[in-house]
Order: sequence, then C-alpha cells, then structure tokens
Amino acid sequence: MRLSSRSAALFATAALAMTVAACGDDDEGSSGASGTGAATTATTGGGGGKDVKTGPGVTGTTINLGVLTDTSGVFAGLGVPLNEGNQLFWTIQNRKGGVCDRTVKLDVKDHGYDPQKAVSLYREVGPQSLALNQLLGSVMTAALIPTLQKDKMLSVLAGWPSQLLENPNIIVVGATYDLEMINAVDYLVEEGKLKKGDKVGHIYFEGEFGENALEGSKYAAEKQGLTIVEQKIKATDRDMSAAVGTFKNEGVKAILMSTSPTQTASAAGVAAATGLNVPIGASGPAFDPALLKTPAAKALEANLVVSAGTAPYSLDAPGVTEMRDNYLKEFPKGTPKYSIAAGYAESRIMYEILNKACENGDLTREGMQTAVRQLDGLDLDGLVAGTLSYKELGVPPSKAVYISTVDTKADGGLKVDGAARTSTNAEAYEVGGS
Repeated sequence: MRLSSRSAALFATAALAMTVAACGDDDEGSSGASGTGAATTATTGGGGGKDVKTGPGVTGTTINLGVLTDTSGVFAGLGVPLNEGNQLFWTIQNRKGGVCDRTVKLDVKDHGYDPQKAVSLYREVGPQSLALNQLLGSVMTAALIPTLQKDKMLSVLAGWPSQLLENPNIIVVGATYDLEMINAVDYLVEEGKLKKGDKVGHIYFEGEFGENALEGSKYAAEKQGLTIVEQKIKATDRDMSAAVGTFKNEGVKAILMSTSPTQTASAAGVAAATGLNVPIGASGPAFDPALLKTPAAKALEANLVVSAGTAPYSLDAPGVTEMRDNYLKEFPKGTPKYSIAAGYAESRIMYEILNKACENGDLTREGMQTAVRQLDGLDLDGLVAGTLSYKELGVPPSKAVYISTVDTKADGGLKVDGAARTSTNAEAYEVGGS
C-alpha cells in the first residue's frame, strides 16, 4: 500500500541520517574495507582507557553500521519508521558520547524487498561496516546468509523467524513469529472468542515469515482443540477475496494474518462485506496505522488484535516514553507507528552489544560475536516484551508479547490490552513445534 505520509517520512529519515553522519569522521584511522572481519589495528580511547582491538567499520572516532531495509517495496510502511527508530536512538546516543568514545554512523540502503538487490547492496555496505544495525526481511536474509557467515557479520534482523535463531550472525529482537501466533490464539481462547472444535483461518506469506507463523498457529490449535484452515499467498498478492471466501465456506470463527498491512486491510474489508464478522489476529508486521484511513477501518477497529514482541508506540513504559518524547522533538511532522519502537529497540540492542565488546577490548566482528552471547536478562524498559537473553543459540530471546487492539485515539493506532504476557502454551513451546 502506498502511504500518504511516506514521502514526508523518507525526507525526515534522510535528513536525520545526514545529521548523524555529520557528527563523525569517516576517514581518519580507517581500518580498511576488508570483508573478512579480521582485526587490523589496536587503538586506545575506549573501554575505560583500555586498548581496543578494531577491525572493518571501526576507526579511532567512528563505528560504521550498515542498514539494509525496505523504503519502497511491500514493507515500506514498516521499513520507514524502523529507520526513524534506528536513527533516533543513535542521534540521541551520539549526543551523549556515542559508544566506546566513538560516534556511530548508519549507512542506509533500500532493497525494496528484492533479495537480488539486497545481495548487491550488501557488497557496497558490508566491507565498510562492523555489523548490520538492521536487516529487513526473511527472504533477503536467506539470500545473504552464506555471505554473513563468511564475513562473521552480526546482523540485527527486522524480522522474527525462529528458523534463524541457531545462526550466530542473526539477532532477533524479541518473540518470534510462531510465538506471536501461539500467544494470539491463546488470547482469543481466553477472551471467549474461540472454543474447542472451532475452525480458524490463517492467511500467510510463503517463506520464513508466514510459514513460521503457521507453525505457531498449528501448535496452538492442537493444544486448544482447534482446526487451522490454511491460505498461502505471495507478498505481491493484493486481493484476499478468494482466501476469505474459503474461510466463509469453512465457517471459520477467527482469521489470522501473517502478511503485509495491505493484505490485512483487504481481508478485513472483504470479511466485513461478506458478513464474516470474526476476530482477526495479526502478526506484528501485518498492521500499519495508515489502514485506519482506508475503507477497512471500521472492520479493523471492531475485530483486529495484534500480537507482537515489540511495543506499540502508545505503550506507557519508560523506554517507550523516552523514545516517544525524543521522536516528537526530532520528527515533529512524523507519523507515530508501532515499528518506530522496534527500530529504536534494534539500535538499543546494538548499543548493548557494542558496549560489551568495548568493555572486552575487542571491537572486531569476532569480538561482537563474543559480546552478544554475554547478554542475559537484558531489560529494554518496555521496548520489547519481557527480558532478553542471547546466551543460547536456537532459543528465542523472549517468549513474551504485547497484545494490542485498535484504538483510533491512541498514537500509532494501537493500545495494549494489559501488560506483556506469555501464555501457558507459549511458555511450554520449543522451537520446531515440540
């Protein structure tokens, strides 16, 4: 969906990116353009006066981080505010002194949700970066995995597939897609919206995003005595009439959406028009507040529930309040969206990794790999549901989610229904659906 606010948001993001870049020195003490992750120098000035080993992307004054995102494709409505959140955190942190006595710079590239373009852009960004502050899209990540492995490139994923939890180069920000759906289904049962014997429709993207979410819905359905009616679509599909028609014929009592916001709006609109007035449970990326200005707005307000590991923009929590206050100062004409908090959380996690690596005296790619596995019990003050642990590969950093409902009066269009929560089934769940 092309959003009316996107051009303004992109302009603001670009302007802020230049502001962040202007804070640093790009050339002095360069560690070179090696893509291997090998350390090239030892410098002083960070880590409390210790010598700090450095490698690609690190100079005596700057740390360069890459961003491969979507500001023009099917997830532009997610990518633009994610970028704003990324840039916002580092603008504020750089004013406080950055990290390890260095200014952090972001090199932002738009892949337009095209994996071939993502691979090409990585060749530009990768050699000059210590790590990737954001890598948006499971499909793009799958295409880049061999290169990330070779380069030992730690990457904060703007995606939540549990299939990548065992990869040492991938950082997932909170609960994965399967856990989002488990918590969503359990919530609908707890609220009396579903009962044993009911059928539940699930529209999902082909690929890791949708298929991982489907694993979660099937697991929850088995535990709750429900039946899942599957409808797989492509990211480019727009009209959900056929899928919703199938659901109506099957007599589903709820619909789950693991798609882009465009498909969510279509499904909600078609369901309302055909008299299928049932709850709609969505994965985090499936909602955008711009949907509340479409003909589907009333149906979404009546029926939509969003389950996500990252906080909605309106959440009353210290980390989100800080983010929101800073956002209003830096982006006075910006559009509040839930993924701003997700982008802010991405950068906050990268800060924690960089700070730990600095304390260890090792700002190389290998040092980043070591540092991230030392993060345990990480509390982001509400930006992410629950506390995070990255000590063990293959384990979700958190199983908690925020369950939000549509509220047109709330900034960002969503209001949390209670605190962060982990259902009994989600707590018992192990990756792989066991």
